[in-house]
Amino acid sequence: MKLQTVLIVGIAIAGIMATTNPSKERYVEYATEQFSETGKNSLCAGDNIPIAVQQSCKFVISQGKVALKPVIGNATKQQNFGLFSLYETDMPNKKITTLAAFGNFFMFK
Repeated sequence: MKLQTVLIVGIAIAGIMATTNPSKERYVEYATEQFSETGKNSLCAGDNIPIAVQQSCKFVISQGKVALKPVIGNATKQQNFGLFSLYETDMPNKKITTLAAFGNFFMFK
């Protein structure tokens, strides 16, 4: 009886994982947002930067999302394992690996 329950639960979890495995398009949206936020936090922040300059910097980075999206899409390779996916994005100065499962992304740097 316990084995049957474990098998049913395992099959249910596998089914959920398969149906919630995010697409590459969704990953590109996620990565674009993450890279933009990282840029805003690292380039546009600092005690020595005037608030007006910080705001302008954030605006420019936000507008750059449109241009960044195809760059990320072209730099990303997906390995789809059915239940989950691995995405590798090769940016000029680093390679980022992301695990996608259960409709979420877990970025490793």
